[in-house]
Amino acid sequence: MALEVATGDRDDLVILTLRGELDIYTVPVFRRETGSLPGERSVIVDMDGVTLLDSSGLGAIVALHAKAADAGAVVAIASTSRPVLRVFEVTGLRGTFPIGDDVDAAIQAIENFSPEA
Repeated sequence: MALEVATGDRDDLVILTLRGELDIYTVPVFRRETGSLPGERSVIVDMDGVTLLDSSGLGAIVALHAKAADAGAVVAIASTSRPVLRVFEVTGLRGTFPIGDDVDAAIQAIENFSPEA
């Protein structure tokens, strides 16, 4: 399955909406669409439409997170997808990203976020 990436703006945030599979085959699409992000703007990755997240996809999100952190920005995750959230839990990355059920909750999570040491 393909990956669709839509980019939008909300206040001073970039909203990435993903639909489809984020895996070894679609990571190049994700990287191409996010190559110029985040700059100094925080990013919310809306993953509610993600049907598969493998280690390659997770690695691409972690790379985006590292790039954002270097610029003083944050990458947050918006999702209610149990399989997607489970990947963050089993890898120990749940405390690395602010996570909310939807974009509004992710914005709130950014405001209240304190990364785990």
